[in-house]
Amino acid sequence: MFRFFLLVCLVWSGQGSLAAEAAVDRALAVGLLAHDRGPLSDNNESGADLNLEVRFAPLDVFWSPRPHVGVMLSLQGETSAAYGGLTYRLLDAKGFFFDVFIGLAVHDGPLHKDEERCARSDCGYGSRVLVRPGFELGRRIGRHSAVSLFCDHMSHKWVIPGENEGLDRTGLRYLWSF
Repeated sequence: MFRFFLLVCLVWSGQGSLAAEAAVDRALAVGLLAHDRGPLSDNNESGADLNLEVRFAPLDVFWSPRPHVGVMLSLQGETSAAYGGLTYRLLDAKGFFFDVFIGLAVHDGPLHKDEERCARSDCGYGSRVLVRPGFELGRRIGRHSAVSLFCDHMSHKWVIPGENEGLDRTGLRYLWSF
């Protein structure tokens, strides 16, 4: 998945729309997401997550990424996480936008070595800190408001050897820009 996002970023790097700026610089996001449901999910956990995120003004560097920090709070006692990273706007046209992001997440889920919580061989994560890529496809519904379809993936594949328990979250978010 990370390779796909890297390829998309490279293809769009020469496009003028990449540098397009939104009407405002910062945003707050609130979302309700399906827990462990998505394109790479193994559906090992279940429930819903509350997502809260702050997106900051773009950095004045190549591709103008927007730093972000947030939390994914499981509403059923499954794996929750705090995260941070960079968001890249790949498309901003006619009220629609497409963002990709990459960052790190710190989670409270079981680790492979946690025998009490992980009786099965595929339970647990390889590390407390995991890579977190994802994407967001949205539509502005006003100068300061947008709604989006959101998907992220949290795992250690390609970073730490060994078994890779990953976690997807997919759902809807409301963004308020300021």
